[in-house]
Amino acid sequence: MSRPAATGSRATGRPGTGTLLLAQLRYTVTDLWRSRVVLVFSLVLPLVWLLVIGAAAGNDVLDEATGLRVMQLATPSAIAMGVLFASYPPVAIGLAEARERGVAKRFRGTPLPPWLYVAGRIGGAVVFASAATSLAVAVGVLGFDVQIIGRTAPATVVTVLLGIACFAALGLAVAALSPTTAAAQAASVSTAVVLAFVSGVFTIGGELPWMATVGRVFPLRPFAEALQDQFDPSSPSAGWDVAGSAVLLVWGLIGALVAARFLAPGERRSSSTRRSAAPGSPPAPGATVPHRSAGPTAGRRPGAVRMVLDQALAADRSTWRDGGSLFFALAMPVGLYALFVAMAGADTVVDGVPFPTLFAASMAVWGSGVTAFLNLPESVAAARDRGVLKRLRGTPLAPWQYLAGRTAAALWLSVVVAALVLVIGAVSFDVRVPTAGLLLGLPVLAVGTLTLAACGFVLAALLPDARSVGAVGLVVLLPLAFFSDVFFLGGPEWMRNVGELFPLLHFQNALTRAWDPAGAELAWSDLAVLVGWGVVAAAVAIRSFRWQPRSDGRS
Repeated sequence: MSRPAATGSRATGRPGTGTLLLAQLRYTVTDLWRSRVVLVFSLVLPLVWLLVIGAAAGNDVLDEATGLRVMQLATPSAIAMGVLFASYPPVAIGLAEARERGVAKRFRGTPLPPWLYVAGRIGGAVVFASAATSLAVAVGVLGFDVQIIGRTAPATVVTVLLGIACFAALGLAVAALSPTTAAAQAASVSTAVVLAFVSGVFTIGGELPWMATVGRVFPLRPFAEALQDQFDPSSPSAGWDVAGSAVLLVWGLIGALVAARFLAPGERRSSSTRRSAAPGSPPAPGATVPHRSAGPTAGRRPGAVRMVLDQALAADRSTWRDGGSLFFALAMPVGLYALFVAMAGADTVVDGVPFPTLFAASMAVWGSGVTAFLNLPESVAAARDRGVLKRLRGTPLAPWQYLAGRTAAALWLSVVVAALVLVIGAVSFDVRVPTAGLLLGLPVLAVGTLTLAACGFVLAALLPDARSVGAVGLVVLLPLAFFSDVFFLGGPEWMRNVGELFPLLHFQNALTRAWDPAGAELAWSDLAVLVGWGVVAAAVAIRSFRWQPRSDGRS
């Protein structure tokens, strides 16, 4: 007697919704844990910022009337920072990557519905944002005697969950609107950094007047201010911020509607991706192209200058094809310059220098930092990871020629950024840099960029792979930008004291004095600091740099 055929999900072995959701959540958490960028931004960056604030500013009293201390205000800011970076960029980048690789398109042939994949990504954001919150609270309580207010604890939990939902929804919207993973990464990370800046999250004890007005339009500042009120021992309320919650709900709803309208599971390929896949297309960014010669020069070994020039041109082409790198190094400083000078006013004067001139130097330094300290060492480390550097021994291209060409391209892009900022300043804000200042600015740009490149090569020498170089570089560069008057002016004195220890502030000082319309001059003391940092960093990089991937087991 034969048995009847089994039917239903149990017979086919199809897992239930709960099982699928837990499996997807486990996969997402594992994926995010392995992503150094997520770890650095969501966990390490808020923790480092909190420790730097505690070490540099101490736990002094900010308000004598209420007894509110620095770390009681800084801890909720670190929580807001961790929630933002754990919920917003990872969701945007993860979904954009799944679509670009065709993973989302193949959901139709699997038991996993697309909404469960999205729920898993948001669940991973909840896990990491909760971890960032717990870590910031633990450091604040154990290290700086931060008080946990019992009557506001329920409101704090609800506020954190509402913030996670809002920023995750905005991440879905960015993924829906971005054509590629690189575009989603550039858009989400850059807007998160700008939001943190204009919302006052990175600064304690000072901000430009327009920042409060602009910041309240966006969700991060109301989120951070609600948390700060909930951590204020002198506040008699239960901590429920109706107005701030409304702002978070509105932005979250906007993000969800945009995602529902434009987020499609199909694969979306950019024209650059299609070109790279076609026969005869340009090589991938960072790849070393063998030198071809024809005609009467066939077989002749190219000269060293030609080899360096070819590498510089190759690196320059790679940068212009990389939307993310180009955004951070070029579009971001130029756009921020136009935006912030327009808001602060072209007539503003800081320490005797017109603000448009001062901020032009700041944005030129930021562009140089991204180009030389982040993009350059990360691209070299990526070439090492692929085995390109190891194979240089079998080519006419000497290792020093490869590095010299890549560094020359970074120097050239730094000059381009500085020139664009000055052109916008001259056209829109009546910036007038004397001819002598333009000439003096060139050696300052060269010394500063080469110093930052040497420091970046130290990261490439000491860290295991390109992802680590990029993540650690961001963690170093972003705080230094705020401590070095690159992104913030008029902050507490202790911030500048910390910045004095590092090259970025001296680069900014030297370029400002070179471009000063009241009298251009070389800041020899600042240049001496830059040269000292460059020499030491170059010595460390030369001694420690590896040409083989870490997996080769050789140094």
